[in-house]
Amino acid sequence: MLEKDSLHGTALSEKPYTVLLGGSFLKNSSGSSLLFSDPVEWIELRSFRDMYSFFGELEERLARGFCLAGYIGYEAGYGFEPDSFNSFHIRNDDLPLAWFGVYDAPRLVNKEQTEHMLSGDCRHSEPVFDLAKEAYAEKIKLIKEHIGAGDVYQINFTGRYRFEFSGSTPGLLGYLSGRQPDVYSAFLNLGNHQILSLSPELFFRLEGSSIEARPMKGTSTRGKNEEEDRLRCDWLQSDEKNRAENLMIVDLLRNDLGRICKSGSVVAPELFVTETYPTLHQMVSSVRGELLDDCSLYDLFRAVFPCGSVTGAPKIRAMQLIQELERSPRGVYTGAVGYILPERSMCFNVAIRTLTLHGKEGEYGAGGGIVWDSKPDDEFAECRLKARILDPEHERNFGIFESILFNGSYVWLEEHLSRLEQSALWLGFSFDKNRSRQELERLAEKELVGKGRYKVRLELLKDGKIEISFDEITLRHARDPIRVCRSSAVIRSDNPLRGHKTTERILYDKLFRKAVAKGFDEVVFCNDRGEVTEGAISNIIIVKDGLYYTPRLSSGLLNGIYRQYFLATRHNVKETVLFMEDIEAADLFFICNSVRGLRQAVLCDDVL
Repeated sequence: MLEKDSLHGTALSEKPYTVLLGGSFLKNSSGSSLLFSDPVEWIELRSFRDMYSFFGELEERLARGFCLAGYIGYEAGYGFEPDSFNSFHIRNDDLPLAWFGVYDAPRLVNKEQTEHMLSGDCRHSEPVFDLAKEAYAEKIKLIKEHIGAGDVYQINFTGRYRFEFSGSTPGLLGYLSGRQPDVYSAFLNLGNHQILSLSPELFFRLEGSSIEARPMKGTSTRGKNEEEDRLRCDWLQSDEKNRAENLMIVDLLRNDLGRICKSGSVVAPELFVTETYPTLHQMVSSVRGELLDDCSLYDLFRAVFPCGSVTGAPKIRAMQLIQELERSPRGVYTGAVGYILPERSMCFNVAIRTLTLHGKEGEYGAGGGIVWDSKPDDEFAECRLKARILDPEHERNFGIFESILFNGSYVWLEEHLSRLEQSALWLGFSFDKNRSRQELERLAEKELVGKGRYKVRLELLKDGKIEISFDEITLRHARDPIRVCRSSAVIRSDNPLRGHKTTERILYDKLFRKAVAKGFDEVVFCNDRGEVTEGAISNIIIVKDGLYYTPRLSSGLLNGIYRQYFLATRHNVKETVLFMEDIEAADLFFICNSVRGLRQAVLCDDVL
């Protein structure tokens, strides 16, 4: 076991040519990782002409008992079929086409050590896509013209998000890993470049002569509650368009594996399985085969690389069009990251959800499969969806919480616990409802009964642990009315976490503190369509001509416990789309939550 100090994230980032592979790279890993460090040497591919000799060098190091860990960039795939491409996209940042470190045996580091290695503060700016919506639509139009002419069946078209970065690069991977658990995660420190991959897609795993690929094609957003989430998952699994795209790639991979596998051994035992991740559902299938006895590394990668899920079909023509249509080389993105052991066991991901850092600049690719009936707006939205893990609002390892009023007894306790239970199920958290209730009652008997009014915070962590804290509610002097300012920051209406009370509240907490410091009691937010959503700690209600109105959940807000009570007990209340002008023109304006109740407010002109 390594000493803990030697595993600190700073040391990892300062130690060039180190590779850390975690998550699904290890079967039943329980958070452990493989650490490849202190290489004997490293082998780079700089020219397409050297493709065959590059793989020959890798074979020679394996024969001497060394292990390999590294990547093959997407553009290296041109080198397997040089006669099919007139020219090649070359990056201008000195990133090799492919790179492998040559190591002695990797070291297994446990979950605690892995988390320690991936520690450190980091910051990044809002990612900016390199294609405006209109330019993206023009590219889709061109692709559909090629499809209509029978040139291709599908093109995987991608663009690049770019952002500025500072701080710990291992810390950034750790931060993002909290958003994307159970993936094929990788950190590669190449000195001038750092590669961070959080791919959910297995390219292939080879154990003995058995090879398995798990192509991923088909995407749906998460729902805002358990029922909507289940419906979207069911929709994805049965949607004919997504099934057709997935099957097209399955057939392509069956053909690729058929070139290097024993006759009749290639099968697809799983088709159209849906897998759920924090921000989306994905459709996955499985293709397996038995490798030919004399298959070399070069033969293997020439047959299958790049993965068909990131090219389209037919593969060579799709790659030719990608070269014409995309504005910049992909680099490691949509290539493959992984390891090879001396006995030829190996595992590689498809390097999607992958970042390349170079100095203070970061790059993240996103895209999707374009077919004849693809809609540009939907495909552009999918690019945004796949970049959501880079949202600066996201916290690492977030929790779910409830704020419960205790006033001699808990108010709406069962409603709070039920909402927490639903969110836990949706987000994949462990939750023992009875134990949480018992812990709350134990706290009340010991600390709260007969002593006043309290706000009790119950926080649930992903592993099922609960943390309980409480604060006494101080009665404020009556002041009429509550003062509410406006947020200049816009929230995303399509963020499914808005429907859950999570600790991912960086923006809300920041602006609420700023509002209080300026003498306000609350700050109200709008979404990307200009619709009023909620306050930082409250729901919104207005009165107009004797009727009550509150924003619809579809605008992107939490269904507060008091809001639910108000809707259930009032006959003259309606959910609707509200704008700031509606609050300004209202006869009365209220904010509400389950701890403070319903409070009359006034909307001020001040903007934070």
